[in-house]
Amino acid sequence: MNDDQKDAISRACEALSIAYARAVDFRDYDYFVTLFTEDGVLDTGKPMEGRAAIAKSLSHRPDELRSRHVITNVFIDVLNENEARGISYLSLYRHVGPESLKGEPIDFDGPAAVGHYEDRFENTPEGWKIKRRKLHFAFRRF
Repeated sequence: MNDDQKDAISRACEALSIAYARAVDFRDYDYFVTLFTEDGVLDTGKPMEGRAAIAKSLSHRPDELRSRHVITNVFIDVLNENEARGISYLSLYRHVGPESLKGEPIDFDGPAAVGHYEDRFENTPEGWKIKRRKLHFAFRRF
């Protein structure tokens, strides 16, 4: 595998991390689950295995929750043509309350949590997908 191929894989995996944040924050849940392999695992404290389980967990997010997942320091390690692993930092901003249903900004005291995602990516017939994403908190206020 040459450097251009590695760079393309790295960009595809980084794009998955960014798409994850956008999809969950803007409630694009149908798209969100497609970021994972069919048997993908999302572990945010309790592992959810498979797209159906991930979709079910999203249905429990309250309407009054407003969140912004800020993803930075994305590092991708391309293992081979079909596998990669990565890490990305998370600063999570969230508010639960009726103010979230309005379009105005909400006053807040800072991030609800800071941590990182530990990822495994897989090349599938649908393209690169998240095989496993595990959240590790370094700091949290909730």
